[in-house]
Amino acid sequence: MKLQIAVAALAAAAVSFAQEAAPDGAEANKDVTVTVNAKDSLDDAFAEYAEKRGFTYGEKTAKGSIYYKGMAAVDQSVESATFIKSRSFAYERAYLNALNAYVMDFFGRETAAAYMETFGNQSSDAEVPPTMTPAGLMEKIGMLADAKLNQALAAAGVDPSRYEGAPILEKRKLAQETIVKSSLKKALHTSSGCLPVKTFESRGTDGRYYIGVVVRVGADCTTLANAFRLKKRPALSREGGLTVKEALPETAEEMVQTFGVRLYFDETGTPALLSFGQFGSAYTGKSARMAERAEAQAQKQARALADSALTMFINSFADASEQSDLSEDFESSITFKADGDATAEDVSKIVDIYRSKIKQTGSDTMKGRTTVYDRFVTHPSGQRVAVCVRRWSFGQVDAVNEVLSGPRPQAPKPQEQKKTYDSGVRSSRTYDF
Repeated sequence: MKLQIAVAALAAAAVSFAQEAAPDGAEANKDVTVTVNAKDSLDDAFAEYAEKRGFTYGEKTAKGSIYYKGMAAVDQSVESATFIKSRSFAYERAYLNALNAYVMDFFGRETAAAYMETFGNQSSDAEVPPTMTPAGLMEKIGMLADAKLNQALAAAGVDPSRYEGAPILEKRKLAQETIVKSSLKKALHTSSGCLPVKTFESRGTDGRYYIGVVVRVGADCTTLANAFRLKKRPALSREGGLTVKEALPETAEEMVQTFGVRLYFDETGTPALLSFGQFGSAYTGKSARMAERAEAQAQKQARALADSALTMFINSFADASEQSDLSEDFESSITFKADGDATAEDVSKIVDIYRSKIKQTGSDTMKGRTTVYDRFVTHPSGQRVAVCVRRWSFGQVDAVNEVLSGPRPQAPKPQEQKKTYDSGVRSSRTYDF
């Protein structure tokens, strides 16, 4: 405590000196540099994107969709040989953060325990503990016998053995001054149809990198995911679709900023999927053979990530949980002075713990995937990135089935169906239909 006071006094003196020494006018800001945090830049990008697209995160749009955002820091610095790999992991975390927000908003079940759970268990209806005010809690603690008091302390996260032999009044005071609050929220739901529509990469002037992702969920996305899983052409269509070349990012810079699954409408106007996987080689040695092997491995990993993203979009479940524990524990601490005197001080221990976990699992039921892009591109940092883009379409599935089973009789031409959806947005960069 004395050290903290001394540090605070020194800090105050330093501020006072700086204020007295600083010149007035423009000279005061001459050498001031502003450090922009990459996270702050990403927040601005999220807000600008939502404004341009006309939606608010977490709120249903007029068309029934809801958008969520997620971000994650790139753990490695740009100078690190593993920077490109770390970008890929950052995207995965950012996507799961957005997915977690969606699943928790709609399918979370929350249980909360406030104050000491011991008293709730004494109720005749154990599932619905009685409401208890802090004053009522203090009064009830004051009537507890020693054994029950030990149970209450243990429920509050305090080890009763530390106070063995202490007067019961001291124990009661300790219990009264200890408050524990915990909450647990769990959710389990299908996460298929959670469609990434935009990804960002932000670098602040402080050198930190963040990856951000915007996802869209809605009945149309779920319908499409089910159609892909069952391999049944959906009624959803669009006139004047895109070729694969038109659907792919036009520049290497755009390519390296695109992660995960994207949906577009192919030449027949039928929904199809592109999945972008990225990875990098961390090899920095001088062996050409080892460098070649490391880059080949990076390409395989990029392909695996692209395939995994397809599987997760079409057929997956998310199991999420969030838990928080808050407590403030007051206890007595004996401090011995140089002259031999001992003084008791109240020591406050505050515990503030938050845990979040999400697990996404998927079953691979897809066939007919083809690779439409597989090469190295250069990241703005100068490092090489292996990018693999996998395509899945109903036409390709038909082609695979024909090869496997031989010629089939021609099916009657389906009647023209009334168009049921048209977003009016044509953008292969955001892939938001």
